[in-house]
Amino acid sequence: MIFGFITVAVLLYVIAIEVQLLAVGLLSLRQLRHDRYLARYGGLDEMLYSDTTPPVSIIVPAYNEEAGIVEAVRSMTMLRYPRFEVVVVNDGSKDDTLGVLVDAFRLIEVTVPYRRDLETEPIRGIYRSTLPLPVTVVDKHNGGKTDALNAGVNVARYPYVMLTDADVVLDGESLLRAMRHVVEDRERTVAVGGNIRPINGCVVNRGRVVETHLPKRALERVQVLEYIRSFIAARPGWSRLGALVLVSGAFGIYRRDALAEVGGFRKGHLGEDLDLTMRLHRLMREKRRPYRIVFAADAIAWTEVPTTRKVLRTQRIRWHKGLRMVVRDFRDVLFNPRYGTLGMLGWPAYVAFEFVAPLVEFVGWLVIPVAWLTGYLDLSVAVPLAVAAFFLGAINSLIALFFDEAYGYFTSPLEAVRLLWLTYLENLGLRQQTVVWRVLAMLGPTASSWGDMQRRGVNNLAS
Repeated sequence: MIFGFITVAVLLYVIAIEVQLLAVGLLSLRQLRHDRYLARYGGLDEMLYSDTTPPVSIIVPAYNEEAGIVEAVRSMTMLRYPRFEVVVVNDGSKDDTLGVLVDAFRLIEVTVPYRRDLETEPIRGIYRSTLPLPVTVVDKHNGGKTDALNAGVNVARYPYVMLTDADVVLDGESLLRAMRHVVEDRERTVAVGGNIRPINGCVVNRGRVVETHLPKRALERVQVLEYIRSFIAARPGWSRLGALVLVSGAFGIYRRDALAEVGGFRKGHLGEDLDLTMRLHRLMREKRRPYRIVFAADAIAWTEVPTTRKVLRTQRIRWHKGLRMVVRDFRDVLFNPRYGTLGMLGWPAYVAFEFVAPLVEFVGWLVIPVAWLTGYLDLSVAVPLAVAAFFLGAINSLIALFFDEAYGYFTSPLEAVRLLWLTYLENLGLRQQTVVWRVLAMLGPTASSWGDMQRRGVNNLAS
C-alpha cells in the first residue's frame, strides 16, 4: 500500500513542477513583451551617446589564462558602451598571464589609490595600458575566484561593476542592453542578470559570435535546451515578480556600493553567485529599502558548456553542493512574509523544485518498479499521471523554444525543431544520471574544489 501511495505522490510532485514552470513561463511571456517594447523605444542610441549613462567597471578574474586572456580582453574593449573600463585580476597565475597582458596592452605599473572595502589577499601591483584602451590589470596573491572578484571591486573606479569570466564571449551590445534596466530606475536597481547561452557549435571570429549553430554532440545539445528553459522561460517571470533568486556569475551587473555593503563574495563558497544574490535580497529587506534585482533577456553572454560526462558530473555536483550551502544559510527566508514574493514564492519554489527534486525523483525510480512488481501500482491512476507529467514537460520545453526563437539566435529555425526532440530523448539516460549526481551532492560532504572544466576554447567549438 505504501508503495502505491509513494508512486502517486512522486508523480503529483513532478506534475506540480511542470505546472509551476508553466505559470512562470506565462509570466515570462508578459515580461519579455514588455522588455522588447522598451528595447525598441527605450533609447539605446541615446544611452550610447549620452554623458549621463552610468559608467561601468568590467571585472574579469584570471588564473592561468595565458592562452586566451588577450583575445578575451580585446573583445571586451570593443563593446558598444559610452564609458567603461576592463579590470583584469591576475589571481597569482603560475603561467605568463600577466606577461602576455603587459606585452599586448603595453601596461605600465602605476601607483593609484583604491578602496579596501572588501578583504582580499595582498595586491602586488596595479597596471594600466598606455594605449587608448580602458584596461587595468591587478596582480595579486592567489586567493581563488571570489577573492579575485572582491579585489576587482576594490580597484574598480565606477559606480557599477559587471562581473564575468575570462572565457565568456560578450555580445557587442550586451552591456548597453543590461544597463538599460539601470537607467530605467537608478534608485532601486541594485543588480541585473544577463542571459547566458552555450557557445558550443557556434563560429567565433575576433571575440564575437558570427554564426550560431547547435553543437553536434547530444550531450551539449541537451545543455543548450536546459539553458533556454532556465534563462529565457523562467527568469523573466521571476524577475517580474520581484523574486529572482539568482544572478549568474558569468554576467552580473551590480551597484558597487551595495556590493561593498553586503561584503562582496564569500571566499570558498561553491554557489557564490546564488549566495550573493540572496544576501543582497536580505540586506535590502532588512534595511527596508525599495530595490530591484532584474533579468535582461536580450543581454547575451556566451559560455562553453561541458563536452564530456566527466566534466559535466563535476559541474553538476559542485552546483548542487553550492545550492545545498545556500539553502542551509537562508532557511529563515522560506515562507517568511517579511521577504515578500521572494520569501513566499520564489525561494520556496527554488528549494522545492531545484534542491529537493532530485531526491524525490530518485526515490520514485526505486519505488515505482517495486510497486509494479508487487501489484500495488494502480495503473488506472499512475499511467494518466505519468502521461500528464510527460506532456506538460514537453509543452514547457516548446514554450521555451518559442520564446527563444523570437530573438532569432539560431541561423536556421530547424535547429529549434531539433532541440524539441531532445525533450523526449533527454529522459533516456542523461536526466537519470544527472539526478544521481545531484543526490550524491546532497548526501556527500559539502566541502569540495571547483574542479577542472577542461575547456576546449571558443575557437574549437564549431566542430
